[in-house]
Amino acid sequence: MSQATDKSNNEGTTSDKQLFLAISKGSHQAFRQFFETYKKRIYGFLYNRLRSHKDVEELMQIVFIKIWEHRATINHELSPDAYVFKIVKNCVLDVLRQKAHKLLREKHLIDNINTSEDGEITLIDKDLKRYLDSLVVHIPERRREIFRLRYEKELSYKEIAELLNISENTVDTQIRHALNYLRKQLGKELWAVMFPLITFLSVLKA
Repeated sequence: MSQATDKSNNEGTTSDKQLFLAISKGSHQAFRQFFETYKKRIYGFLYNRLRSHKDVEELMQIVFIKIWEHRATINHELSPDAYVFKIVKNCVLDVLRQKAHKLLREKHLIDNINTSEDGEITLIDKDLKRYLDSLVVHIPERRREIFRLRYEKELSYKEIAELLNISENTVDTQIRHALNYLRKQLGKELWAVMFPLITFLSVLKA
């Protein structure tokens, strides 16, 4: 890499950090600049996971509002990218959890609805895990073991292959079979929200 490229990258990083420092001090101008700098990347990240322009537009507003409302507590130890996309990721997970829980209740696939004193749904992950476990338990034992190593223990295909003394191709095949089974059981609507949770968050953990 050339020195000119290194210099450009360093200047970009410094500029972003200065931008966030200004936002943390309440600069509206810096916040507008931040919006213009990050809006396309955030939109793309959200759409790749939610596949709904309506949901993305709503979340975009939530993300930027959160960043502004919590500007005084911005974690400057994180890079601007890391800070922003941590907030974005958490917003995505909240939406997916709520959607999955709502669909499961509408389809009468879960009975209990845990609510807090202010009426908000709580313990969503436990409900989702309980339902997914009820499906995963019917996957053939060896395939289930491979599936859980991947999505509970978050092992790579290579790590699973070495642990079980099988090929990576076998790992890939078994995981694809397990996911195909879950997709059929969940149906199109539920799969659209549960699959990102399985792969992005892994509600199988807990």
